[in-house]
Amino acid sequence: MSVIDFISVRRQSGPGLSESAPSGAPEKSRAAQAPITLSASQFARHMSQVAEDELRRAIKRQVDTIDPREMIDLAKMMAESKAKYIAMTLTAASNRTPMSDAETEQLRATRVRMQELQSAYNEVNEAIGAQLVDVRGITKE
Repeated sequence: MSVIDFISVRRQSGPGLSESAPSGAPEKSRAAQAPITLSASQFARHMSQVAEDELRRAIKRQVDTIDPREMIDLAKMMAESKAKYIAMTLTAASNRTPMSDAETEQLRATRVRMQELQSAYNEVNEAIGAQLVDVRGITKE
């Protein structure tokens, strides 16, 4: 059931609907108008599915298909960023003088960039693994 279906069912079976039914209505139609109730766990499972469906649609609109070279480029960027961070850290450690504010800020900015690239790589990799996005030349399981 999609979100729209879920919402329309709740509207149709919401309070006041049974009150507006004619008093001479057959029992069958009154039974059909009985409110649908979901447990909290059923609702949570439903919403998880809705979120996954919406994510899949949003990714399709934004990404379409990933070229494997894009993942390789992202991995290279991530590796270069890590290497730069490590090199800067070791350089700062070997200076034997306290780090200046500018050096500290540069090191922090490099770390944030490195962590952001790592996070982005993980998200893309997770989307590929969950088959939320297609990769050119790769078959789905």
